[in-house]
Amino acid sequence: MISSWSLAIDQDSGYILRSFKRNLSTNSSLTPASINHVLKSLQKQADLNQIGELSGHSFRVGAALDLLDKNIPLEKIMLRGGWKSETSAMRYLQSWNDSNWLIIN
Repeated sequence: MISSWSLAIDQDSGYILRSFKRNLSTNSSLTPASINHVLKSLQKQADLNQIGELSGHSFRVGAALDLLDKNIPLEKIMLRGGWKSETSAMRYLQSWNDSNWLIIN
């Protein structure tokens, strides 16, 4: 399947997932805006509006929460999420957790 996609986009290297230009040629990768657009479109199609608006940060926070749930040390979570300080990581995770607690449980 990946080899078929590589032929379709006429590329044999680089990122697999790419955004499209208006003329249907591809960009070299997905941009944050294109990821957000895809997520919002999929969320609307799946009628998942009750969980709040999805964005690229949804994956970042979701992955961090999954790691936290698996008792992975905060230092490793910070490396994966790109946080430089424990305070930033905890504030980010706590604010997300507080605002979505009823949805998760």
